[in-house]
Parts: sequence; structure tokens; C-alpha cells
Amino acid sequence: MQFTGRIQARADVKGRLFFPADFRRQLDSADQRLVLRRDAWEPCLTIYPYAAWEAEVGELRARLNLWDPTERAVYRQFLSDVTVAELDAAGRFLVPRHLIALLGDDRRVTFIGLDDRIELWSATQTERPFMPAEDFAAKLSALMSGMNA
Repeated sequence: MQFTGRIQARADVKGRLFFPADFRRQLDSADQRLVLRRDAWEPCLTIYPYAAWEAEVGELRARLNLWDPTERAVYRQFLSDVTVAELDAAGRFLVPRHLIALLGDDRRVTFIGLDDRIELWSATQTERPFMPAEDFAAKLSALMSGMNA
């Protein structure tokens, strides 16, 4: 699974969104579950296919010492702000009421493919996750040349 690209959409009045067809084709036909969680750093939602979510949770769990109260609190918070959604027959999913505010007042959104997950941004925030072109070029060059500036 490798989600790439930007796709514009609009949620209906009930908070339902069509999951983009390009992304839907990459989902496991036997498991159409999506995991939605508020991003830890940005004002967006992160959408995981269920298999990618399970891998993410497994990686986090492997790094934690659940006997450490602070690490256990991180784990608790990471797992508690999650909603599992399923695509309906029309290919839509429901954004829960407690997360709908992230979509903005006009409910226009942008899906941004990010490898094994998708970010869902309010259309008014679409440029926020991106750096200026020259900064991007410099950072990419440094990363690819092994200099990581």
C-alpha cells in the first residue's frame, strides 16, 4: 500500500466523506476498515487502513516500557483518540462529531497520501503541511546525499 497525491473533497452535512477511488483500490477488499485519529503534531486527521494501524500500534508498543507511568500515559492517549470507521456501500465513511471541527466550517477537505497512511486536512489549511519549494529542494538534496542538514 502506498498512498500518494492530493485529492479534494467535501463532507456532507452529516460528516460523511467519499474515500477517494484511487485510495480505495489500494485497500484490502476483505478489510475496508479505516482508523481515524487526530494527528499528534498537526491540525489534521490521520487515516490508516486497519492493517497499517495494527503495524503502527505494534511498533509503538515494542518501543514502550508499559511499567513506566509516563510511557503508559503516552500509549493510553495514543490509543484513546481513535475511531474505527468502515466504508459504506457507496464508499463513504463518517468523520465523528468530535473530529469534524478539524475539517473546517465549509467541510472542504484535502486528502494527502503519505505512504501507508493518509492525512485529511481542511482545504483552508492545505498548504500548511508543505515547506517552501527552495527549503524542500535543499532538504531533499541533503537527505539524498547523506548529509542530512
